[in-house]
Parts: sequence; structure tokens; C-alpha cells
Amino acid sequence: MKNEKKTQMLKITFMLLLLSVTILSSGCITESVKKVEDIVDPSSVNLFQTEDYYILDASELTIPVVPSQELNIHSESPDKYTEMSPGFEISSSYRYTEFFEGTETVISVFVHNMGDTPVYIYQFGFKLKEENEIESYKTGVTVEPGEEVRIGILSMKVPEDTTQIKLEPFISLLVQTDSGKWHDYENQEFDEITIEVSEKMETQNPEYTTNPEELFTQVNEKIDPYDVQVRTMAAASAKKYPGQYNIYQLCYLFDDTKETIQYVSDPRGKDLWSTPSETITVGAGDCDDYAILLASLIEAIGGTSRVYLTDTHAFAAVYIGNDTEIIADAIGEYYGPVPIYYTTDEYGCWLMMDPTSSIYAGGLPGGTAPTENGWTFLNTSTITVIDIAPEI
Repeated sequence: MKNEKKTQMLKITFMLLLLSVTILSSGCITESVKKVEDIVDPSSVNLFQTEDYYILDASELTIPVVPSQELNIHSESPDKYTEMSPGFEISSSYRYTEFFEGTETVISVFVHNMGDTPVYIYQFGFKLKEENEIESYKTGVTVEPGEEVRIGILSMKVPEDTTQIKLEPFISLLVQTDSGKWHDYENQEFDEITIEVSEKMETQNPEYTTNPEELFTQVNEKIDPYDVQVRTMAAASAKKYPGQYNIYQLCYLFDDTKETIQYVSDPRGKDLWSTPSETITVGAGDCDDYAILLASLIEAIGGTSRVYLTDTHAFAAVYIGNDTEIIADAIGEYYGPVPIYYTTDEYGCWLMMDPTSSIYAGGLPGGTAPTENGWTFLNTSTITVIDIAPEI
């Protein structure tokens, strides 16, 4: 810190918390799940011979609405200021997925208030050192003493033809004094972050199969939106944005699942699929448990969900219809200006929902990468789509 800041007994600490690129890009958090062929009964003659065992009824698909009322997720800025500087102690951490050259990426920023007085964050951002450009985002988050909160998600374009990017983080903040007034410390800079950048990926074309009987049955036997624990968790999340089934409920549901359920691997040599109530009770599971739980939660608040199985991963998705710009704008209101990823079929668009690998609802699932024209699965030969039919 500058000398004048030191004379005020100001203490700022820096802690970098990043999720390993290799971990996030591998699909699940710690290891690959068994291949789809290894999950089903080995007596099956041909896994995919009963494709389309179940066919969706388009008339029963539900689309989340975008509420007309303004989404107010920021705290009001304090209006009483003082020149008296109370000092503060915070740490910041940053979570992100793999960076690919020439594509859009996101960084989720967290602040931990380790001091004794409230801190109000009104802006955060990064300076791209090589390009001498600044990416910033206005926010409004009060962090109470002892709290660690996400202050926002920032989207940025990764430069072309680079193997490394250097970022200089900064946070603009107010700190409350004993008198209840606030001192503006303006921009506070943290140590430089160096992030490795991967080469741009070409689009791959794995085989798609839909609702093969055995996998369809196995997944749907686990889905249970009517379970008391599932309904309780879903309703507790949805009531943050009450009313008709809407996109903000889905965002909060995603965040709540990511925050409250921890990733834990299955026993060595086993691939166990838990019911959603079991996952909630334990508070942990692997990628297929997350997918089953989140699909059940989505169904419990009136949504239409499905589960995607790749060679090494599982994740959920939710039906959003065809007005993707409206949905993307709403998700941008909730998280900030982030890229939204979805798949499209004859029914419409399905928003990606993968808490094990993405940092927001609509982010890229594990085992995928952004491309110039969208995104692609990586290192997988078959994508198996399982539609959810709760009555099964």
C-alpha cells in the first residue's frame, strides 16, 4: 500500500483462491465418472437400440417467465460520508474456469471482511496489463464483519494469440466508522494474477442419443420433485423471488445448490446414483448426484428439466423456450453481463445448469469449451439426453 495509507493503520490482505483449470475442465471436480456404457446392466445387447423410448409432449413444456418488476440485488449506497479513515482488513478471492484465447470468459469475485466494521463494495474490476485496458463492473454489496460474499461476476474477452494473461484486480469500497458514517477508500489494488490461456478449440461433433430405455429408467427412478426435502429446498430458494415460475428462481436455485452441496467422490470402483433426498441429507455428492438433485429441484418449482450424460460427466439443463435474448438479459440482470450457453433441439432451447463446473446458471458445463461461434463438448464420443418424466 502507499505510505499515506500505511500511516492510517490501514491493513489490506490479499488471498488468491482459484479453482484448478485442469480440475474444472475435466468435467467433475476431482475425477471422471464411469463411461455411460459401464453404468448400465452389462446384459444389454445394445445400449442405444431403444433410443426415444420416451418422447416429450411439447404441450407440457414449461418456460420460466421474466418478472416485470425491477430486480433489486444491490444494497443502497451509503449517503453519509466522513474524511475520518477507520481502517479495514479484507481478502479477495477469484474463481474462474479455463481461459481460451479469443473467447469470452468470466471471473467470479469474492470478498471476505476480516475486520470489525462493515464494508460497502461499489465497484470491482481488472486491468489487463498487456493491453492496458480496464474491465470493471459497478455493484453494491455490503459485507458485514466476518462475512465472505460474492460481490459479482465479470465477463471479459481473452486476447487472441496469447498463452498467458496478467490481470491487476481492484476493488472500490467504503468503510463504516464508529459514528455510522462512511469513508471512501476509492480504488484499492491487489497483487497481479497470472492466468494460463489455452488454445482456441475447434467444434467437435459427438453422437447424440435420446432416452435409451435403460438409462431413461435409471435416471427417472431417482428423480423425485415430490419428496418433502426436495420441495422444501426448492420452495426456500424460489421464495426469494416469489410468484410464477421464473428465471430468477432458477438462478437462485442454482446458486443455493452450488453453495450448500459439496462435491464428494463415490467409493473407488463404484458409481452410485443417490436420490435427491439422500444428497440433501448428506450435503454432498458427485456430478450425477448434482444433476439428479438439480433436475428434481427444477421440476419441484414447475420447470421442465433434463439430464445430459457424456462419456465422463453428468449435468442438468432446464427448458427456456425460444426467446433466448429475453432470458439472457434477465440472467445478465441477476449476475452481471455474462455469456449464456444452451443447446437447441426441435422443442427449443435448454439452458445449461452444472454447479460442479460452472460458476453461474447458464455457464458452460464441465468437459466443454467456448468456440468462436458458441461452444463445444470435448473428448467425448456420445451425448445421451435423458428427459425427465416425474410420473415414471
